[in-house]
Amino acid sequence: MMKRFSKEVREDTHKVHLLCLLANGFYRSNICNQPDLLAIGLSIVPTRFTRVPPQDVDAGYLSNLVKWFVGTFTVNADLSTNEQDGLQTTLERRFAIYSARDDEELVHIFLLILRALQLPTRLVLSLQPLPLKLPTAKGKKATTERSAEDPGSSLETSSPVAEGQTKPKTSKGTRQEDTSSKSRGSTSAKGKKGKAAAVGKRRREPSSSGEEERKAGGQEEETQRRRYGRERQVASRVSYKEESASDKGSSGSDFELSSGEAHHSSDEDSEPVLPRQRRAPGPQRTKVGSRTDSRTQSGRPSKHPGFPAASTSSSSSKSKQGKKISSDGEGAERRKAAGVDQWLEVFCEQEEKWVCVDCVHGVVGQALACYKYATKPMTYVVGIDGDGSVRDVTQRYDPAWMTATRKCRVDAKWWAETLRPYQSLLVEREKKEDSEFQAKHLGQPLPTVIGTYKNHPLYALKRHLLKYEAIYPETAAILGYCRGEAVYSRDCVHTLHSRDTWLKQARVVRLGEVPYKMVKGYSNRARKARLAEPQLQDQNDLGLFGKWQTEEYQPPVAVDGKVPRNEFGNVYLFLPSMMPVGCVQLNLPNLHRVARKLDIDCVQAITGFDFHKGYSHPITDGYIVCEEYKDVLLAAWENEQALIEKREKEKREKRALGNWKLLARGLLIRERLKLRYGDESGTGAPQAHAGGGLSSDEEEGTSSQAEASRILAASWPQNREAEEEQKPKCSKKTKREKKAAASHLFPFEKL
Repeated sequence: MMKRFSKEVREDTHKVHLLCLLANGFYRSNICNQPDLLAIGLSIVPTRFTRVPPQDVDAGYLSNLVKWFVGTFTVNADLSTNEQDGLQTTLERRFAIYSARDDEELVHIFLLILRALQLPTRLVLSLQPLPLKLPTAKGKKATTERSAEDPGSSLETSSPVAEGQTKPKTSKGTRQEDTSSKSRGSTSAKGKKGKAAAVGKRRREPSSSGEEERKAGGQEEETQRRRYGRERQVASRVSYKEESASDKGSSGSDFELSSGEAHHSSDEDSEPVLPRQRRAPGPQRTKVGSRTDSRTQSGRPSKHPGFPAASTSSSSSKSKQGKKISSDGEGAERRKAAGVDQWLEVFCEQEEKWVCVDCVHGVVGQALACYKYATKPMTYVVGIDGDGSVRDVTQRYDPAWMTATRKCRVDAKWWAETLRPYQSLLVEREKKEDSEFQAKHLGQPLPTVIGTYKNHPLYALKRHLLKYEAIYPETAAILGYCRGEAVYSRDCVHTLHSRDTWLKQARVVRLGEVPYKMVKGYSNRARKARLAEPQLQDQNDLGLFGKWQTEEYQPPVAVDGKVPRNEFGNVYLFLPSMMPVGCVQLNLPNLHRVARKLDIDCVQAITGFDFHKGYSHPITDGYIVCEEYKDVLLAAWENEQALIEKREKEKREKRALGNWKLLARGLLIRERLKLRYGDESGTGAPQAHAGGGLSSDEEEGTSSQAEASRILAASWPQNREAEEEQKPKCSKKTKREKKAAASHLFPFEKL
């Protein structure tokens, strides 16, 4: 879960950074369209360039213009800059002195000159966002490979060296341990050192017999196993440091033991392993020197006793060491070296193509030269026109576009959706540029590595086909071979589907067609069938068909007011073209109830399926009815809705009236209880008055309450108990009178 979250956060950060860089490019291109700057740029251009109309501009014209520009403007890094001044003010000052502070300002000045000459010009930017994927830790792998390739040399590098003892030469950036202050275990160390040197010598010189080779191999394996743990301890205490050109003479190597750990090297077996020091990145990591260099260097005594000799090698040995530098270090150096990440493109109407112009190096029409001087890796290269349109032109410059570059980019759909609002209105010019890219890719040779064919946009191998993919036709042309495997065009790779999937695309398999490919189905129906018959567990039971085996779906016709249905009693309406002939779709709720009352055929429309809770559930959208019953159903549905609304209104009114009745009954009951049981509270009042009396406010409150109760008793006709008590009582009551008298009593009062 955390890995997925970290991946999503990194991808979102990559996208945001990419959008910010793109917005910065819009800002700079907009500044280079300001009329004041264009006027200044046009005023300094010689007249021989202004007389040429834009439609006659070609590569020769651009080359001459670049030569004049390079000879006129210079780059001075010492020019002052004011953070408060904007880009426009800065460019105006640069025009005044015919100089730029850096390559970026130089490109902006030349862009202003080209746009002042009314030439269609793009500002091309090589965007360098945060990497989409985390860089792999290749340093440990390189160290492991070096120790596995040449264990003898690594042993000699990490083991102590006595005074005057011969040693093989190591590559640049390595140093042997300091052994001047170590005395314990010197005899055993020398013995082991002699064994290791003998092993290295046997490996370098051809053996005279097979027995000597076996003995040498056994000795080497035993020595390596004995010293393996010791090597790891020594290597963990090596601290790398970068060395400048000025202090090469003072220091003979690029790394040494960290301070406070040099006196532990002689008795490493008994000392605890200290924590590892952090190494400096990439360029300092080099492989161990070749065996030829070791033979050349062996036999030379060190200048200082107990210290390794300084690495003073000839030019030939330096070139050999340069070849031994690991590819990881080279990649790190390329990433660190910041190049020229912006240049220009001019559209030549005579040639009908975009020509790249690098005014920093004076290069015209050489895309590979722009790639050479740019920062690596080149992942996103966009061109911004003067009208604000954007075009992704990475394919023109990056030679690794087909293989490595596409894997380092964000999702292609998201990137295309981002650039869609900024598409150019010149559609024909865009199409010609696309065809130019396609011709360039087709002109390149076939890849020689099998891994590059996976998801390759032009070529494919059969081993990389997915479950629902196949090559059609079977006699497709073979473009070449890669390690004995046939290479096909990506256009021959087609996606296959089952009958149900083709039906969702409004296509049906023709009668008599044989499945082009059989695979193992994983639907619930297929799983139940395999559970019922165990012998069918490994059988391919799902037939797949290609588009060439299908035809368009022909919707059925409604007859006698009956809607044609499928085997499940519904109508498949995945696409509007699947509507049955003579029927219409009505998106009205509960329409089937109205149709049932009127005895009209009405069928649900299935527009898709939703997979949740382990099963597939249909998605319905409205109802399908015959066209002749459309108006009748609409009128009946409206009347039904009016009746439903009327009933709901009556229900609400009845509920409100009932609530008011309940409130009134509650008030009456409360007053009746007060009148009936008010004597008890009245008897207690004189005692309270006799005890101390009431204040004037309390007397007014009690008198007002008594008056209100008398008024309420007089106004409500139901409270007639007092009147009835004053009336003369009859000697005998009938049952009806008794029942009427007890109707207003509470249950506990009837006892």
